[in-house]
Amino acid sequence: MPEPAAPLALGLDLGTSALKAVLTDARGAILAQGSAPVATFSEVPGEAEQEPSGWLAAAAQAVAQIAAALPPGRSWRRQLKVIGLAGQLPTLVVLGPRGAEGRAITWKDARADAAAAAVIGTRRQELYRLTGMPLDGRYLAPMFRVHGGAHPQARRILSAKDYLCHALTGAELTDPSTAAGYGLYALDEGRFSAALCALWGIDPALLPQVAPAHSIAAPLSASGAQLLGLPAGIPVTVGAADSMSGAYAMAPLSPGVVCIAMGSSTIILDAVRERRWDPAGRYLLSPHAAAGWYAREMDLLATGTGYHWLCRLLRSTPEELEREASRAAPGAGGVSFMPYLGGGEQGALWNPALRGALAGLGLGSGRAEIARAFLEGVAFEIRRCVEVLAESQTLTEVVLAGGLAQSAFGLQLLANILGRPVRPYAHVSPAALGAARGALEALDPGARPGECATGPAVPPDGGQSQYDALYARYLAASAACA
Repeated sequence: MPEPAAPLALGLDLGTSALKAVLTDARGAILAQGSAPVATFSEVPGEAEQEPSGWLAAAAQAVAQIAAALPPGRSWRRQLKVIGLAGQLPTLVVLGPRGAEGRAITWKDARADAAAAAVIGTRRQELYRLTGMPLDGRYLAPMFRVHGGAHPQARRILSAKDYLCHALTGAELTDPSTAAGYGLYALDEGRFSAALCALWGIDPALLPQVAPAHSIAAPLSASGAQLLGLPAGIPVTVGAADSMSGAYAMAPLSPGVVCIAMGSSTIILDAVRERRWDPAGRYLLSPHAAAGWYAREMDLLATGTGYHWLCRLLRSTPEELEREASRAAPGAGGVSFMPYLGGGEQGALWNPALRGALAGLGLGSGRAEIARAFLEGVAFEIRRCVEVLAESQTLTEVVLAGGLAQSAFGLQLLANILGRPVRPYAHVSPAALGAARGALEALDPGARPGECATGPAVPPDGGQSQYDALYARYLAASAACA
């Protein structure tokens, strides 16, 4: 087998449930992949923490899987010329004199919600206009305000991807898309705001410098090289938020293209050239991975994790439960499942008090109806988000990544509920691939690696009018949860 085209790029995506790695050639084609799980600790109500050391162990494991997947003797390590990063956010890591202090507090942690609401008060819309974020307790500033007292020797606060960059290179940097998750980044100014720092009681000296996502942060350090089993000195990028990195891989940046990435959570976003705030503050307005672009983003908190919870509850595998769901009729026999299982919901609702609920159960309701109602509920919430984006932008394409993109039933269900064709994205880990492709561009700004790997669009199959009525029923049922 001939050697792949050099240079090679490694993309690392530090997700909520796993760290994923991809190795690509100079055209952005995937040569090998690896993945390692990341554990979340929830020992008290509202808690969702992770061990930074666990992230590093997962990175080492994922890269080792790549090495094992390649033919023996292939000189990929010598050809590897750049490493790109992406990661979950907002997730708080506190650096002290000896590195990370304690566990990281993830974006799923709800313990700062009440304190954040007290600070925000009636200023929610004003703060949204400043930051582009519908702020709540899931951002780094309120997290640190609540939990920072446990770290009197704190010298820097970082998000998860920023910490991974620090562990691999020693650099302490963030990018605009990740900086937005601090709750302190002024969108108009393109920098952290002194006024916002004062509001949350954050010393600006604790914040990292901001650099473009597709720029080189620093070379891989000796300790980073030892961790990953790679040569020292390989350039490592600053990297981007996982949502932006994934969208960057899934479709060309173009107004009207909606990217939906389904994993532990579901991300719905599009790309716009101008800063376009929503009058009702229903979506995040964030800097995109590429300079000069912005993303309008909505996130459903517990779609993948909720489905796996349901599988455990019903003692079924995801594949078995999907087959059962496919046998139930549209509308799930009158059952509605509001999938707000993550302690509140974001999406287009932004209500931390929402909780999951089943409505319309009867003696004839079984596993199939409950499973289908959950999948329909997730798709209805995606539709709610897509319709918000469509209010001010003509939508031309919907691209789907994740588990449902690999499922004929899931693709058809989503197309019918959205009333729009849905194009599947072939790769399960778009954020890692976006990180690798962004790294190739950082290495060579003139590079345009690869085409987006999408399949044929799946159109609605005639069930749209039926699902319009079912969507109205779902909206009524979900309103009762508020």
